[in-house]
Amino acid sequence: MLDGSISDTQLASGVGTSANNLVKLDGTAKLPAVDGSQLTNLAGISKFTSAETTISSSTKTTFPHSLGAIPFQFDLYIKCTTAEAGYVIGDIIKPTQSYHSTAGTSDIGAILSADATNIYLTTGGNSAGGIFKGFNQDTGSGVTFTNSNFKIIVKAFL
Repeated sequence: MLDGSISDTQLASGVGTSANNLVKLDGTAKLPAVDGSQLTNLAGISKFTSAETTISSSTKTTFPHSLGAIPFQFDLYIKCTTAEAGYVIGDIIKPTQSYHSTAGTSDIGAILSADATNIYLTTGGNSAGGIFKGFNQDTGSGVTFTNSNFKIIVKAFL
C-alpha cells in the first residue's frame, strides 16, 4: 500500500490510458499513446531564427542552423524595412509562392532546402527589382516586392 488507503491491487486496477487512470510507462520506459494536447512548457523543441538578411537575386544563401538534424519544418519570411504596397516597416510576410516564370522576365521566387547542418535559400534571377510576388495589403492588387525594401528571415524547428 502506498499511503495505507489504497491497496496495491486497487492501484493496479486504476492503471491505464482512460480518464482518471494513472499512466504507467511501457517496458522501454516510454509513455503509452495518450492525448497530450494540454501539455505545456515542454522542453526539447529546438528552433532556429536567422538574422535579417539582404535579398539578392540569383543567389544561394546558406544559413547554418546548429540543430543537429534536418528540421521537420523550415519557413521563409520577408520583413518590411521600407514601406511598400500597404505594408509598413516591421510587418512580416510569409511568401507562399516559391517559383514564377513569365515571358519576358527572369524567373523569380525562392526555394528552401535543408540538411542536418544548414538551410539553403536559392533565389530567382529577376534583376529588375524584386524576386517575390504578392498582394498589396490594402487593395489586394498584385505586386512585385522591391528587394531593397525587405529583408529575409528563415526559421526552422526540430
